[in-house]
Amino acid sequence: MIAIPVSSLREKLKSYLDRVSRSLEVIIVSRGSNEDDAVVIMSMKEYNALTETGHLMSTATNRARLKGSIAEMEAGKTKSPKEFNRKR
Repeated sequence: MIAIPVSSLREKLKSYLDRVSRSLEVIIVSRGSNEDDAVVIMSMKEYNALTETGHLMSTATNRARLKGSIAEMEAGKTKSPKEFNRKR
């Protein structure tokens, strides 16, 4: 993550956008002394991942399922796709 002033973004917009697209880096653009006025530039891939994570963590039920799945994985209770599909 890098932080730049809006004047720098204006001068090198294409360069910064290319950088974000290639690296999944996030750029914070300050727009004055108030931090709440800043904006964030991120790739669509990074944005989608962030919103999906927000959705998955949005309910207690989803959080419990994820926690249970992680515990199963850490305990070695995993199945190959072939095994999983056989039992369906």
